[in-house]
Amino acid sequence: MYWIIEGIIIFLGYSMIMRSYKSFKIKFERLEELNGEFILTHLVYMMKKEEYFSLYEVINVSFSKMIVKNNKFSGLGMVIILENNDIVKLMNKRNSIIFLKSCRENIPQFYEEIFSKMNVFGEISHLLGMSSMKEMIEKEIEELE
Repeated sequence: MYWIIEGIIIFLGYSMIMRSYKSFKIKFERLEELNGEFILTHLVYMMKKEEYFSLYEVINVSFSKMIVKNNKFSGLGMVIILENNDIVKLMNKRNSIIFLKSCRENIPQFYEEIFSKMNVFGEISHLLGMSSMKEMIEKEIEELE
């Protein structure tokens, strides 16, 4: 009889631990850059994952999250598509700015192409008293340096 109660207690304890483990997410993301070569380190669910990619492998870049307050980004996320169809998601503002800074320094024509493809705010931005997206990113790059 006691072994049944012990089994139930162990099962309940195990299920509570697994439920809390799944809801307990430590998310960490860090991008390091050296001459157009990147190392993106993730720490999710206490497992470390590293991705290596070069700026010359990038096919397309799109912005996934932009939160603008007082002509500054409070949140900026990017999705990067590589030649081998891998997708790299930069969810941190600092990492996105580091990537754009490296594009500006190493491949200026690709940097210009990113902004020529997508004018997110369009003509309405000046009516709302906002700077263009490129100007805001240039300010963020200067603050990062």
